[in-house]
Amino acid sequence: MSGLAKWVMKKRLNAIIGVMVFGLIPMMFWLAAAILGLVVLRKGVKEGIPVLAWGCLPALVLWTLQGDATALMVLIDVMLLSYLLRVTTSWSWVLLVGSFLAVISTLLQPLLMADVLNLAVTLVQKVLSNEGAEIPDRNLIFNQAVMAISIFQVVIAILSLFLARKWQAGLYNPGGLRTEFHQLRLPVVFSLVLGGMILIGESLGGSFSILSQAAIPALILPGLALVHGVLAKKEIGIVGLIAFYLVGFFVLNVYFANILVALCVIDSFVDIRSRIRDKASNSSDS
Repeated sequence: MSGLAKWVMKKRLNAIIGVMVFGLIPMMFWLAAAILGLVVLRKGVKEGIPVLAWGCLPALVLWTLQGDATALMVLIDVMLLSYLLRVTTSWSWVLLVGSFLAVISTLLQPLLMADVLNLAVTLVQKVLSNEGAEIPDRNLIFNQAVMAISIFQVVIAILSLFLARKWQAGLYNPGGLRTEFHQLRLPVVFSLVLGGMILIGESLGGSFSILSQAAIPALILPGLALVHGVLAKKEIGIVGLIAFYLVGFFVLNVYFANILVALCVIDSFVDIRSRIRDKASNSSDS
């Protein structure tokens, strides 16, 4: 991967070729988006626009032939979010704006991907029918599919941006992404906004539920960053991380996400990492 990043950064033509090639390969559009993100992060929007324009061509072809605009939407989201990260150098802004993009995307999906969404609804109804389960209203399934795809696209865009940032750090600032991730903490205002979205979405339900669904990933990631940061300060290492994820997925199960959201909100108010002394400091005091 680092070799690909180094090759892409040599000249614009390489970046254009990379974006177009990976954009044409099925299920590899996320790598094309990461290349675009790297270009914007390192060289700015002016250099990224031609790469985006050429990268949109295979995405438009796939949209025309298959009715799936996911690759196109992810490229556009990465363009916006990578510019935002370049300007603000804040992952908190990326997560907040990403939540808003997911909400906006729900308004566009029925226009861009109507055939794919209708096919998904038909498949869900067929599966439920074969299982003998009660089949919900078609509009309800349709709306759920719209929300799921919208959130999926933004999550993929943010993960692609993380990969782009990792490449950038590896080439120009070794260890930079690790430090950024360990220090990721939402400002109080951001936590209140995202918490308000969850409250409104859960209270009103229906089409408003996209607010809560879009906010949850933006709160989970800082919760994970908090745990990673604390373990790093205590120099617990990979064994601690493995134990954390095993307990989270297999013991806490459905409560895992809720606990991470709670940790994120609490950390916004009290800054847990600043209250925990690292292992080196403790050793020097003893």
